[in-house]
This record gives sequence, structure tokens and C-alpha cells, in this order.
Amino acid sequence: MAQRKLPLSSGINAEYGGTLAFQCNYHMTSEEQNLDQFVISEVAFCEPGQNVDTAFATDFGNLDYVLIEEFENYLHRRGLGADFSSNLFEMSSAFEHQNYVNFLKNVRDFI
Repeated sequence: MAQRKLPLSSGINAEYGGTLAFQCNYHMTSEEQNLDQFVISEVAFCEPGQNVDTAFATDFGNLDYVLIEEFENYLHRRGLGADFSSNLFEMSSAFEHQNYVNFLKNVRDFI
């Protein structure tokens, strides 16, 4: 059973400054029905001007359940929900497929 994890990073900037940064992955197997769902693996808060690589980040699953729900609702209200996830997955799959077809054509022409 093959499992793929496609990375996704999302940052949301606040008006006053600062950024909430989320690291996400699509978790899927070839037998799943919902291939369009991503899960948040990590969250960080960056002060204005701070690089996300130097900000403290915590495992999303270690947060309080209420805070996890708040973050998920926050992202959903901003359009980062199932529809976004599904559209992004479809777009990236089509892009990957086109690149694979081009790869095969190039290999064929080379040989």
C-alpha cells in the first residue's frame, strides 16, 4: 500500500505584524476515498521580520484540542479547507502528470 506525503506550507500575516506559519502534508493511500485532505503537522508564530526557520514551532498534535479546532476553523474561514485542498491536489497532480509525459517524450527522443 503506497503512501505519499506532499508538503504544503502556509503563512498568514496579521495586520499588526507577525505571521502564523503552518506546515502541512497530504496523507493518502491508494485505497482512500478522500485523497484531498491535508493535515497540519506543525505551527509556528513569527515576529515581524523574523524568518520562519528561526521561529519556535510546535507539533500540531501536541496542542490542546480546543486550540487545534480554533486553528482549523481559522484556516477554513480563510479558504484553506477541503475545497482548497482538493483543488490544489488536482492542480498539482495534473502538473506532475504533464511533467512525467514530457520526461517520457524526452527519454524517447534521446534513445
